[in-house]
Amino acid sequence: MLNHATNHTHHVTQHLKKTTYIQFKVPKSKHNSQPDGVVKRNIKKAIIGIVSSIIPKANPDFDHKIDFVEDWLVELDNETGIPEREIGMDKDGRIIVKMPFKKNYGYWTDNNLLLDDFKESFSTSEISRDSFENYWSLFGKTEDFETELTEFKTQSTGADGGHIYILAKVDFKGQKREIVIFFTDKSDERKIKDLKKVKIRGKIVDEGIDQSLALFETKLLNE
Repeated sequence: MLNHATNHTHHVTQHLKKTTYIQFKVPKSKHNSQPDGVVKRNIKKAIIGIVSSIIPKANPDFDHKIDFVEDWLVELDNETGIPEREIGMDKDGRIIVKMPFKKNYGYWTDNNLLLDDFKESFSTSEISRDSFENYWSLFGKTEDFETELTEFKTQSTGADGGHIYILAKVDFKGQKREIVIFFTDKSDERKIKDLKKVKIRGKIVDEGIDQSLALFETKLLNE
């Protein structure tokens, strides 16, 4: 009975835990300024040596990908300011880094920067918990998918200043399935309104035959 109560209390505590989610880019000029840098206690030195500030071999699956991260999404504890989870995206909006994950300790989670340091050192913007969790869950559950569409409908939403997405049907694993397509760049969204045929590539998510497929991080490949 005591164990049950303890577990329940732990669950409630976790549920009530307050976190902040931020997104930012790391300036490339600072990436290249000190390729041999290491983690320093001095914040400014840590920022200058950003690429190699990770402890060697701390992230065996991702060390070679960190240099290609353009955008970081980081979850931080409000009370301590400590980073807890992180997601890295490349220039095409693909999720290439997710840590801590398996044997990978993390980049920012294994660093000495806190929430206030991030805000002071980078141009950060806050994102929602749902957005972060969506990206977090996508990693490892998606696969690359490329197709051409000649029959599709464009739809729009008023969220975040308005976004355009596509509704269509595609052949997927031998079945005709409905699909919802979300683009990474607004410039691609604007282009599709005037196109009769679109060639696209993204990360497809299949949550079961009763659900529509979803294509995230989609790029328009029309020349």
